[in-house]
Amino acid sequence: MTFYKVALCNLRRNPVRSILTGLSLAVAATTLSAVMSLDKGYTSAVTDDLVNKTGVHLYITKEGCPIEAASVIAQGGISPLYVEENIVDKISAMPELAAIMPFKLFALTTDDGMRTDIFMGVTEAVQTIKPDFNYVTGGWFTSDSSVILGAEMARVENLGVGDLMYSEHFQKEFVVSGILERNYSQDDGTFFIPLTTAQKLVNREGKLSAVALKLKDVGTMDASRNQIRAMMPADYYVIGSKELSEGILQFFGSTRVMMFVMVGVAFVISIFGIINTMLMAVLERRKEIAYLKCVGAGKRDLLRLISMETLSIAVIGSAVGTLGGVLLSPAFGAVMRRFIAAYLPSGSIAQPDVGIALLAFGVCTIIGLGCSLYPALRAARIVPMEVLRNE
Repeated sequence: MTFYKVALCNLRRNPVRSILTGLSLAVAATTLSAVMSLDKGYTSAVTDDLVNKTGVHLYITKEGCPIEAASVIAQGGISPLYVEENIVDKISAMPELAAIMPFKLFALTTDDGMRTDIFMGVTEAVQTIKPDFNYVTGGWFTSDSSVILGAEMARVENLGVGDLMYSEHFQKEFVVSGILERNYSQDDGTFFIPLTTAQKLVNREGKLSAVALKLKDVGTMDASRNQIRAMMPADYYVIGSKELSEGILQFFGSTRVMMFVMVGVAFVISIFGIINTMLMAVLERRKEIAYLKCVGAGKRDLLRLISMETLSIAVIGSAVGTLGGVLLSPAFGAVMRRFIAAYLPSGSIAQPDVGIALLAFGVCTIIGLGCSLYPALRAARIVPMEVLRNE
């Protein structure tokens, strides 16, 4: 018989214990795979939302902290701080700027708390600055009461160009002038209205959430930022879009720590489970091991035998757990989106891939195999004379 056949026969002696041990490692592999998928997906989605899909390189804001600025710029919080509209005139002559987009962004939740609507007051510069601002039907505003719908809002409201949309928040009717193509960003769930209309609706005439700037040459970002900062009042800030995403990810750090603590707990449980299982298997088979040593089995043979048994459990448990993590990552992402994350990007939070799956499988298998070391050493140290003296 081969070592592998002997190892499998030993595991089949107590199948329930072997299965439970494999499941403990499977839980660890599932947790690790899912957490790495969420970490990668959230980072990618935030960067995509705040950097890649906005077309914005710099923001002028009153919020100096990137996290606070991101809350206003990305989620529409109505901050008591605001940017004066005349700031646009001060920078409009800069040759380095390809587009200047002043905007007013705010989010309003319905009375029942079931829905939050995002409104963005914009000028025509939005069509230049946003790379994916393309129409399925219709076009730009035709009046102060016009609204352009993101793809998802057009689907939810079931409206077309020319239809009337009634807003319960403002008790006002808007005429749909355009519907945007789906671009899988926050724009899909946004109501775009004229800037002046947005300012009037929230009593912020002449006041902006921020000013978005697109540069002709990204290589001039540092020089342009310094130049713009010199033109601003002391209490204004010029923040790069990359800083916004990094600020959000720093805030997400506490959630990331909590998730990896869960991974650590799962690994501790599985490690103790594997060691306990293999140690019990060794103690139950002391006489068998003593007979093996009597017929010529050496320490290396026993180490190999116990390692093969542990490896079988580790490989099967890690494979099942890794596959479970890949399949369950979207469900974990939905939970995180609803209850944990401070900022909710429009893209998928969970992004499992082959690299993550292989890493989770490898780590769990190695840890499982490492757990066989102590039980294997105990088996190798068995003295046949002491075990068989009463035979």
